[in-house]
Amino acid sequence: MKRFIFIIILFIFCLSGSKIVCQDFCFAEADEVVSIPILMYHSVLPGKTGNYSVTPDMLEEDIKFLQKHGYQSIFVKDIISFCEGDGTLPDKPVLLSFDDGHYNNYHYAYPILKKYNFKANLNVIGAFSQFSTSSGDSDHPEYSYLTWDEIKTLHESGLFEIGNHTYKMHDYSPRFGISKKKGEDEESYKNALSADIKKLEDYLSTKCGITAEVFAYPFGEYNDDGEKILRQMGYKAFLTCNEGINNVKKGDSKVLSHLKRINRTGKLSSKEFFEKYGID
Repeated sequence: MKRFIFIIILFIFCLSGSKIVCQDFCFAEADEVVSIPILMYHSVLPGKTGNYSVTPDMLEEDIKFLQKHGYQSIFVKDIISFCEGDGTLPDKPVLLSFDDGHYNNYHYAYPILKKYNFKANLNVIGAFSQFSTSSGDSDHPEYSYLTWDEIKTLHESGLFEIGNHTYKMHDYSPRFGISKKKGEDEESYKNALSADIKKLEDYLSTKCGITAEVFAYPFGEYNDDGEKILRQMGYKAFLTCNEGINNVKKGDSKVLSHLKRINRTGKLSSKEFFEKYGID
């Protein structure tokens, strides 16, 4: 009798369009707008805080705060799937995004993410990883970058999704990020950008077994021609440095062109940071 009553209640829930609890999390309805904060990290170093550096303790406090307030970590690919009309998102999703591929992300951040089973997006700069791999100067948390083997390990852990942050265009010159050079014609720009992106793709594929579909703009610099080229190469989601929280709707992929991120400065405590941006 009790089982029959439970089935009836569950059936009524489904008919009414209510959210059904699954493994302690609510999942968004198809026609609901879901808010997704994407937190952008860079270095994770003990005793060092700044605009682009947090301590391991701060990262751990961030994750504890998010879990306490019911947030569930996701990958960018989950946002892509939802926006393309497939897949689901939790009612309170959050994305942790690490830029540049610092070795300290492996040394300090990875054990913390593993402890809390928290996912993250990691966008690597190919030239830096190739130097770390070929030079052997690869295990200094203060300045080293991830080797290809370390990137592969993070990918295979199931906790990291790897994105493309260019092979060697994370620079101020001869162009600013992927921006066009002054007077550069369309064909020259396409050849230069495609060659750089393809070079990192080849390393990720051959060394790590990874095919990336997420692109993080160096310095947050983007343009329509660049996005068109990147889309032709198979990229589906683009991470900017535009500050704010993303509002996404199932089946509406426009938001994927300019996903916003909030830089996680180390100058604020976890409580101060989350209060500032209304994340609760």
